[in-house]
Amino acid sequence: MAFLIEFRDVTCFTEGGRVVFDRINLNLSEGERTLVTGPIASGKSLFIKLILGMERPATGSITVLGTDTSALTLNELRGLRKKIGFIVEDNILISNLKVIENVALPLLYHAGLSYNESIRRAATLLTSVCYKGNPWEMPGPLPLYVKKTVAVARSLALDPRIIVCENLSEGLMPSENAFLSDVIVGYQEAQAGRMAVFTAAAGADVSRIKPTRVVRIADNGLVETAGA
Repeated sequence: MAFLIEFRDVTCFTEGGRVVFDRINLNLSEGERTLVTGPIASGKSLFIKLILGMERPATGSITVLGTDTSALTLNELRGLRKKIGFIVEDNILISNLKVIENVALPLLYHAGLSYNESIRRAATLLTSVCYKGNPWEMPGPLPLYVKKTVAVARSLALDPRIIVCENLSEGLMPSENAFLSDVIVGYQEAQAGRMAVFTAAAGADVSRIKPTRVVRIADNGLVETAGA
């Protein structure tokens, strides 16, 4: 199996100089579904940002889809992110765009589609995640579960090879988390070359995600335990 994400001797610090990761190494392969766990402030959010190129390591290298992210320009990073579907905790939806426009945005900017075609495909994506509301409403007043449902639809818009989910279960009822997890797992399993990475504060999501690998952040490093 090909490695889609590689961490090589990666060291990272907080702005205050605290060590978060100390020479960590990790290879994530196509077809895998990995759950990364750890307590609050352990580095889960930083781990996601390193994959997406939103943060860069102090030392070491991170390779995503065969490309060293630290060597990329901002425009090149944007191009790489087109191949990654991601739901990050602090940026679920764009508040001044309607629900359907949030989902259509990647199609408009990265797929070369017309506005009407992007909206049509966005409507199909919303249907695929069982969105029941008005697609032309603003997302601000929506419940967290509905916002995350829309974010999942948007993350799948460009048929990404990698799906990254930061704390998907946070703030959700068990049944809500179960449904969204099933959507993402189903997408990942539908094609052999796809990979999914989830983060969670504890290992409670293991039964739903059924990860092939579980990696725990501890003592500035990564400790791998058995998957499902």
